[in-house]
Amino acid sequence: MPKRVELHCHSIFSDGTLTPAELVSRAVKNGVELLTLTDHDSISGGTDLFAAAKAESLAVRLGIEINCAGEGAADRVHILGYGFNPAAPGFAERLTEFRERRTVRSKRIVENLRALGIAIEFEHVRSGAHETLGRPHVADALKRLGVVKSRKEAFERFLIKGKPGYVESMGPSPAEAIALIRDAGGIACLAHPQTAGKENELDELHRAGLQGIEVLYSGHTPSQVRVYGDWAKAKGLLAVGGSDFHGPNTGREERLGIEYSDDAAGPVLERLQ
Repeated sequence: MPKRVELHCHSIFSDGTLTPAELVSRAVKNGVELLTLTDHDSISGGTDLFAAAKAESLAVRLGIEINCAGEGAADRVHILGYGFNPAAPGFAERLTEFRERRTVRSKRIVENLRALGIAIEFEHVRSGAHETLGRPHVADALKRLGVVKSRKEAFERFLIKGKPGYVESMGPSPAEAIALIRDAGGIACLAHPQTAGKENELDELHRAGLQGIEVLYSGHTPSQVRVYGDWAKAKGLLAVGGSDFHGPNTGREERLGIEYSDDAAGPVLERLQ
């Protein structure tokens, strides 16, 4: 029987709308056998995650997703981290730095929106976030203010590149994100590679120390699964996968988990023990 595994999802500690405990409950209902929480630039949901999982007898792991910045494809690169030591020297401090950069970016986005005549304050954004700030929190604030009806509309009108509210990412470079995860003993994997550029740009990430790639992603077509799976095999990379679940009212609220064959699940589960 295929195994249902979730290696990419978000909670209220970043831009998800469910608590870690609610994610665990949803995972159990969805038949997920292993749940990994990968909040943006935050591992603060770990305590709640493990407590809830113990009560539900669900296998869980604590991961992370780091948004990167740079020229060209680099500003579309997100690096997933698995199996790292949260107490590794400097790890938590770097995450705090990344979150502070996000706060600066969010404030600049608010300034851009105010210049358009939109009556939004930074506190409208901050009040809707538990820890890590991101553009989805700006989108949610615009929705609460009645400016838009959904996160999707907010992004399309104001928050994507080329729109009036957009501010460039202020995250680390892909190489820095990969090094941070690897230095903490973890496995650095590329999230949703269809946004990360062409093959030569993926090769550059591999040279920077990338160890895995999200092959079984919820947004991939069958042909993309084959292409990225072949690339991972050719490079000797771990083929991971997840739904990128964010929760209700986010536009990313599909069922938790990805179906893995036994052959595909074996290497992944072995590395994540």
